[in-house]
Amino acid sequence: MSRNPGNSHLEIIDAALLGAKIVKDASEVAPVLAPLKSTIGIVITILETIRGVKTNKEDWVTLGERLSIQIKDMQDKLSRCPTPHSTSLLLAVNSYEQKLRNVLTRVHLASDRGLAEAVLRQRADKEEVVELNRNVEIYWEEFIGDISIQTHEVVHRVEREVNQIEKDFHITQHGVNRVEKDVHRIKHGVHRVEMSMDAMGDESHISKLTPVPDATGEDHDCCLNGTRAAVLGPIRQWANDPTTPQVRWLTDVAGAGKSTIAKHLSTEWKEQGRLAGCFFFDKNRPDATNKTGFCDTIAAQLANNQPQLRSLITQGIKEIGPILSVCPFEEKLQKLVIRPMGSVSLVLVIDALDECNERDRIIILRNLLSSLSQVPQLRVLITSRPERDIVQLLDTYRSRTESLHDVELKSNRDDIAAFVKYKMTGLVQSYELTNEEVDRLARRVNCLFILASTACRVVEDSPDPHVAVEELLNPNQDLLRDINTLYSTILTKACKADQGRQSSTSKTRELLRVLKAILAASTPLTVSMIDSLLGIKNTRRLVGFLSSILNVRSDEVVLILHPTFREFLEDPEVAGLFYIDMTDAHTLMAKGCLETMKRELCFNICQLESSFTFNKDVPDLDGRISKYISKELQYGCISWLDHIVNSRDTSRDTEVDVSLLRITKDGYLLFWIEVVSALGKIPKAIKGLQDVGRCHL
Repeated sequence: MSRNPGNSHLEIIDAALLGAKIVKDASEVAPVLAPLKSTIGIVITILETIRGVKTNKEDWVTLGERLSIQIKDMQDKLSRCPTPHSTSLLLAVNSYEQKLRNVLTRVHLASDRGLAEAVLRQRADKEEVVELNRNVEIYWEEFIGDISIQTHEVVHRVEREVNQIEKDFHITQHGVNRVEKDVHRIKHGVHRVEMSMDAMGDESHISKLTPVPDATGEDHDCCLNGTRAAVLGPIRQWANDPTTPQVRWLTDVAGAGKSTIAKHLSTEWKEQGRLAGCFFFDKNRPDATNKTGFCDTIAAQLANNQPQLRSLITQGIKEIGPILSVCPFEEKLQKLVIRPMGSVSLVLVIDALDECNERDRIIILRNLLSSLSQVPQLRVLITSRPERDIVQLLDTYRSRTESLHDVELKSNRDDIAAFVKYKMTGLVQSYELTNEEVDRLARRVNCLFILASTACRVVEDSPDPHVAVEELLNPNQDLLRDINTLYSTILTKACKADQGRQSSTSKTRELLRVLKAILAASTPLTVSMIDSLLGIKNTRRLVGFLSSILNVRSDEVVLILHPTFREFLEDPEVAGLFYIDMTDAHTLMAKGCLETMKRELCFNICQLESSFTFNKDVPDLDGRISKYISKELQYGCISWLDHIVNSRDTSRDTEVDVSLLRITKDGYLLFWIEVVSALGKIPKAIKGLQDVGRCHL
């Protein structure tokens, strides 16, 4: 699939030129904007020159947009300043102008190259325009800093005048005392203003971080009160002992309860003021399965949990500058996490590291372990399954004292029994189960918490809890011998339920389509989104049959309760009839996204008054997005490229190819760009198009 973005680049530059010329016209007639005349002329020349650049047009357009935005901001700032302007303000504008002249010279050099030379120098030119973008951002920050200095100069002048009043004012002692109180009050007010300015500056920079949503363990429960004491106790002692190793690795089989322990301890340490941050990797959320958002998520929590470190985190963000979103992992970790923590005694929690992709988790571990000497008071708790690559790096930090599922340990048996009794309390009190039945169930789940919790949900959801317990404990069926057997039984019963409406085969087919959507989704989907994307109306009823292994949150988002269920579905040897081929799942979702886009995309979907208004200048943009762009259309526009990439040519059906052809040839791409721009997802869209191009579609 080919793509010709040339026209859109010219439109962006032409819009920027129009805005700059409007500001220039205003500077001709408004004395307050007079200092901008020369500067705007340089910006207009740069924008006109960028139109002729032959390569790396997206990067040059970014430079042009950045300059256009800066000029508009400068216009706003000068229009609020009284005239005549101070000398220091004029010097700040002049300094900014001189720096832009250097930018203009370098833009001219790139524009004057012939086509052949431009192609040969494409890589070098890309590096140069990235550097120019960074320099222009630095020039702007220096200009803002210069005019901020003026504010401090005014404050200092007021303080000097107040001090002079103190010296010159020779009146009664009573009058002197009153003046001193006033002076103290003024100084205190000035100090509070300065502190507020610093805090606002920190907040504005920290807001540039993009933490991963729901990566802090919100969906996990803490340990039941009084349980897991044999595991929690030694970890607490380790965290409080400065002589112990800085890392503790809690590893065990899937479903043993590692995430619950991580959630319990991170909550406890946060209440004590000791938590640096936590990151819960989760295959339910693709953005929580890699290193991309790790540093931003930890840094954002660190700033919130430890306010005294906010200025250090802000300093790191400033040093990284405009490349924050694409900054190398090692640099981000150092400047946003390691260096701010310094010698403060804190604990960092990383849960389910095995759910991060192998390449990224190795990068995280190696960089973290190599940085420990810089933060001697830091303690790092890591939980994961014993995957080979993790074992190689963390085996020396393995926690040797805890075994979460060993049936020989009385503490484990007691914890499981307490958990099962707690979950079944309501049924016992209502006389639907006996204590003897609950005890038998607790003994049969083999000290594996995922098996116990799933079995309890099966019983709770059953119309006859007594029958459900007897089925689970039936020695001939042996449903509790492992979690995969229980999953298969739950799915089989779901397909046979309510058979008056449709056959078991048809029910299985529909159920698998819904499960494919849940597994392949790039972000968690709501019940209504699944209905819309798949063109069905019975998602709620279908997921209702699987309430013991799926969770429908209060916001209607559908999640898999435990990664072992995803692994079951993706393994043909254990899933059998319920096996899901992920390439087929992505094909299904690609079709749903494309059909949704065909159905709902249109020109000016947000009903904006002008196409020349920047997104940041639309005051109610979020409200317009919520009103005019449905959740399923938002998902489709952001994710269709990912699903195309992850579906093989041979697995895609004709309908997908026809929809793809129509999207690319019937004008929908412009409408699509409008949506992803409003959603702030242009960088992701560009990367998606590049990925699709590499697939030779």
